[in-house]
Amino acid sequence: MFKRLILSICVIILIGACILALLPGPAERQHDLADITWYTEEYPPYNYAEMGVAEGIAVDVLNEVLTREGIDPKDADIKVESWSEGYQTVIHTPMTAIFSTARTPEREHLFKWAGPVFSSENVLFAREDMNVTVSGPRDLAQLRIGIIRDDIAGADLLSLGIVPKDLVVSTNSSEIVSLLESAEIDVWAYAELPGEMILTRASGEGLQAQYKKVYSLGTRDYFFAFNREVPDEVVDEFQEGIDRLMRGPGDTA
Repeated sequence: MFKRLILSICVIILIGACILALLPGPAERQHDLADITWYTEEYPPYNYAEMGVAEGIAVDVLNEVLTREGIDPKDADIKVESWSEGYQTVIHTPMTAIFSTARTPEREHLFKWAGPVFSSENVLFAREDMNVTVSGPRDLAQLRIGIIRDDIAGADLLSLGIVPKDLVVSTNSSEIVSLLESAEIDVWAYAELPGEMILTRASGEGLQAQYKKVYSLGTRDYFFAFNREVPDEVVDEFQEGIDRLMRGPGDTA
């Protein structure tokens, strides 16, 4: 009698467990733009930190899209890091995005993309007193060229046949500017307007030499790049926000 009772209880428990297993679990929370952690760098005038707060043209785009989606920009988690650190973090971390990012065939599979938000020319900067002249890609092999790690200007140089070991790689523009100032490198490969602003800012901190653009590496379109695990609908929502913003208030197409 007692054994049958124990057996019955076990059967009831087993049946109950099977029923619970078949019942739908709690609905998974759907991610949205408010869940994204945004990474950017010192890349004025497009994105930079001012008194610890992210500013710039691309930040304005981000804030406007979030506002139109009903998200308070003050709640956005924006981290201003070195480019390489942010770039690698977003490649490997779900629910993150980095901006502003040049979209290239080599990077296409690494991210999901929304944009473009602006275009920028990559150039070579040199000290005026170094008398550096570049008339074509063949001249590049004779130069000591500084680049920022993972920056698109480095990829532009590689596409022109420059060997990676011949590049001087840094993680931040401050170090590159110091190398230019001390003539440890001949040129710096970087975006034109951000490079000009960084060099101008550095001149106020005691930079002695004057700088000029000596060669163009071409123009790129810049985007917001999302980690591959960010849901498509989140990226699509952001793209639609950019599209509406770019069309302006008078265009409802």
